[in-house]
Amino acid sequence: MLSSSSELVRVRRRWNSAGSIQLSVEVLWDFHFQNDAGGVCRALPRAFLGARVWCDKVDATALGHFCKEGPPPHEITVCILPADNPAPLYEELRARAQARS
Repeated sequence: MLSSSSELVRVRRRWNSAGSIQLSVEVLWDFHFQNDAGGVCRALPRAFLGARVWCDKVDATALGHFCKEGPPPHEITVCILPADNPAPLYEELRARAQARS
C-alpha cells in the first residue's frame, strides 16, 4: 500500500514523450491500461499503465495541453512507466488498474 497519498509519481503524456513531470498520486484517478493509439509500443507490443488528471491540477503545458478545447479543466490522460518510478509505487498503481479490469 502507498505510504502516503501525497507520494509523487512521474508521468508522461505518452509512453515515448521526451518530457515528464511529477504529480501527487492523489490528483490521479482512473488507473487503467492503455492499448489505443499512442498507448502501445510498436517495438515491444504491450499495454502501458495510464491514469487521468485534470489539467488545472498540473502545469499542463508541460504535458502538451493548452486548453484549446475551451475553458479548463480538461481531463488529460497520462502514461506511467516502470522505468520512471520506484518499483513499489509502480506495482501499487498497476494493482489499482488491474482491480478495475
